[in-house]
Amino acid sequence: MATNVHGPSVAIVGGGIAGLVCAARLGQLGITAATVFDTGSHAPGGRCSTRKIDVAGKTFLFDHSAQYFTVSDNRFAKIVSFLHAKGAVKVWNGPVGVLKGGRFERKSNLQAFVGTEGMKSVPECLATLSRVERPVWIGNVVWEPMAKKWKVGKNGYFDYLVIAHNGKCADRLMGNAGAPKIHELLRVRFTPKLIQKVQQMQLCSLWVLLAVFPTSLKLPFEGAFVEDSDVTWVANNTAKLGQRAAGDGSECWTIFSSRQFGAAHKVPQENIPPGKADEVTKRLLAAFAKSAGLDSRALPSPTYTKVQLWGAAVPLNVLDGADCVFQSSQNVGICGDWLVSPCIEGAAVSGLALAESIHRHVRGERRDTGLGCTFKPVHGPAIGSFPTNSKLVFNPGGKTV
Repeated sequence: MATNVHGPSVAIVGGGIAGLVCAARLGQLGITAATVFDTGSHAPGGRCSTRKIDVAGKTFLFDHSAQYFTVSDNRFAKIVSFLHAKGAVKVWNGPVGVLKGGRFERKSNLQAFVGTEGMKSVPECLATLSRVERPVWIGNVVWEPMAKKWKVGKNGYFDYLVIAHNGKCADRLMGNAGAPKIHELLRVRFTPKLIQKVQQMQLCSLWVLLAVFPTSLKLPFEGAFVEDSDVTWVANNTAKLGQRAAGDGSECWTIFSSRQFGAAHKVPQENIPPGKADEVTKRLLAAFAKSAGLDSRALPSPTYTKVQLWGAAVPLNVLDGADCVFQSSQNVGICGDWLVSPCIEGAAVSGLALAESIHRHVRGERRDTGLGCTFKPVHGPAIGSFPTNSKLVFNPGGKTV
């Protein structure tokens, strides 16, 4: 049972960047009885995660969802400075750009950041700032109007509820929770192309292939957005994360499909048929070779492959007019990248905004946020957005100016 020893209690469902930042900011504001519930068996993080794979006695790290992030917001810049000071992030200086027709063009003036031990380093660091319980599955939540509290599964009653994830699970969770306005915003549609007339959250699905090659592919880039292909993004994790062992020429790559490919080959992501996994692997390897200007017959056979379907991958639209959602009459809010911008910065900004809305509510302000907003399209790469600000340049000495 949650208590009010340290002020009002807050249940945060979802331990991705939005939920973790929300919890940390609540703590800064004196609301210390916040608990993040996350389903991750190995670590929190949501889209910001890293797979650790052992192949023939060697360990490889794969960033298999969020690939890197940029900074354009002063509030997020402070978070990045904190993460850098804690050794959780570093600047990615490798060549990143665009692949088209087998030719690579490097992006200029791009300051990219990655986790020092893969993207998982970011949520792992943020998780030290709050109470995180995992692996915990929250299957139901109910608003108790007489008590003015939320019953959160078997975890007791809380004064406030934060939904910090999206997709079918969030839709189902809030379906009979007693907060219909919040549920309406969490309803989701899956599509490879935005349907403009549908005022509803829309998400694409992407296939992700992890591949270890026994020798270096000797490509002139470490990360590339691919145009006109079944592949939309490729990244050399070995170079990006600096994990090349002495005398070992192996390279591990992450290969993302296009939205159209993801939709055309969609299957239940929890139970991918072996035949479909083999087909997708072969198609993505061939598309990767072609886009990189390699002869597919000369591409070395991978020593390891794993393909996964990222069902609720990246938002195609975001809320227009608010960084978070908060309903004051029922002490419930939503935060996430799909409310701001589909990226790590967007998730962090949304988490900050919701924490501050809750804080104002605790102090007596009774104002809704985001409930009357509509959705607007997102324009950008299939794997997310990468906003930049020329006035915010990170100095590795520890300051952002």
